[in-house]
Amino acid sequence: MSRKKDRRRKNFTIFLANGKTLHFTNVQKIEDRRDDDNNPYCVVSYFDKRINKQRTAYFQLTNDSVIGYAVDK
Repeated sequence: MSRKKDRRRKNFTIFLANGKTLHFTNVQKIEDRRDDDNNPYCVVSYFDKRINKQRTAYFQLTNDSVIGYAVDK
């Protein structure tokens, strides 16, 4: 991956109710969506360096364990 491509990628953090955080680096795309019941959820597309593959994570934002998220550009 070139350095120029890497600069365009974002960092993404999910804040959990238990005080822990989930950090994602190399985030390529973040989407806010709604399911069939109109509940909001977040889709995070990122490159996982540990397994050397593109991955997608889904977080339901109305879940009691997820209290928020932050995007670092």
